[in-house]
Amino acid sequence: MDEHKTVIILGGTGFVGRAVTEKYLKNKWRVVIPTRSRNLAEAKNKLLSHGFDENSLENFLSANLLLFALDVDLSEKKWSEPDNWSRLLREINIPIFSILRVINFVGETSKSAEEILKSNINTLVSIFTLVRYIKSQNKSTIFVNMGSVVEKRSNTNLSPYEYAKKVAYQEIKKSNLCDFHFIAEYIKGRGEQKMKSVAPILWQKLKFSHRWFFGFKVSVIDVDDLAEVIYHLIEETKIKQQRFKPIEVYVTNGELTFGEIVKNLLPESNRSIPKQIFPNWLAFLFLYFYSLIIPQIKPNDQFIRRLANFAERSIKKENKTDGFKTAEEIKKMALDSKKYEILEKEPSLIISDKQSPVIYVLIEKNEIELKLIVQKALL
Repeated sequence: MDEHKTVIILGGTGFVGRAVTEKYLKNKWRVVIPTRSRNLAEAKNKLLSHGFDENSLENFLSANLLLFALDVDLSEKKWSEPDNWSRLLREINIPIFSILRVINFVGETSKSAEEILKSNINTLVSIFTLVRYIKSQNKSTIFVNMGSVVEKRSNTNLSPYEYAKKVAYQEIKKSNLCDFHFIAEYIKGRGEQKMKSVAPILWQKLKFSHRWFFGFKVSVIDVDDLAEVIYHLIEETKIKQQRFKPIEVYVTNGELTFGEIVKNLLPESNRSIPKQIFPNWLAFLFLYFYSLIIPQIKPNDQFIRRLANFAERSIKKENKTDGFKTAEEIKKMALDSKKYEILEKEPSLIISDKQSPVIYVLIEKNEIELKLIVQKALL
C-alpha cells in the first residue's frame, strides 16, 4: 500500500466522527475507521445516516483512502491486547509508520448505568492499548479525544452518562497519552440523530414549566465547524505539545437558550409553548423537587436523570460549567494580554491560557445563524 498519511478515527461513522472523517479525506489523508459493523454495507449506512455524501463515499472507498476495520467492538477485552491491534493493522495492510493521528469519538454504548460505566472503561483500556502500541512505534503520532462539558461538572447528582464521562476524563488525564482534548457543549448540525429523536419527549416533559425548564443558556457548536477547528489546530496551526497533557480546547459558536435548541428540532406545527398554568413559584418548587426526587426513584435511567439535571440547572441563577467560557467572556479574555495569548483573530478567535494548557476557540454566529445550525439536524 502507498504511504499516505493515515489517521485512525474511532467512532468515525458517528455524528461528530462523520464530519472529521470527511475533513481528513478531503485533505488527502487515508482514514481508517474501526467499527462494530459486521459488513461494509452496514458501515457505509452509518456514515450516510449522519450526512456523508454517497457519491463522495464511493469515490473515497474506490481510491482506497477510506478503510473500515469491521467487527471491532472496543468494549471486548481482546482489544486490550497489543497483538490483536498489530494483527488487525497487518490484515488491512496499514504500515504503522504511516499512522500519524488517532482520534477518538466513541460515546456511551448502553442505557444501564452500570453497563455504561463498565463499557466506557473497557473501551478506554482498548483505546489506550492501541495508542500506546502506535506511539511506541511512531513517536510523532498524536492522540486526540473528544470530550464534553458534562465531565467538568462538580455536581454530585450526575446522570449515568455524565458520571461515566467524568470517570473517563479522569482516566484520560491519568494515562498521559492524550495530546488534545476537545470540549464542546451542544454539538448540532447536519446528520444529528439523538437530540432530534429526543426533542419531542423533552418538549412534553415538564410542559407547564417551560419558562423555567428552558431558561438557561448553553453553548452551541456546528459539527462541521468543530471538524474544521480540530483539523485547523492540529494540522495547520500545529499547536506545540506541552509538558502538561492534555491540551484542552473549548469550542463554541455562541450561546442559545436550551429551549430554543429543542424547539428548533421540532416540526413547525409543534413548536408553540403551552400557556403557563402554574404560577412561577409553584413551577419553581415543582422543578426543585423533581431534580431531587426523580434520581432517587429511577437512579439507573439515563434519560430521566439528565432531565433532572436540566431541571436543576434551570432553577439556578448561575448555570456556568467549570472550564467553559461564553462567547463574550472569550472576547474579553483576548484583551487580557497578561494571562492570554491571541493565536488567531480571523476567521476564528483563538486564544491560549499562558498559565495552563487550555485553548478557547470562538467561531461566532448571531442568533439567527445559531438557530439555522440547529435546524440543519432536520435535513
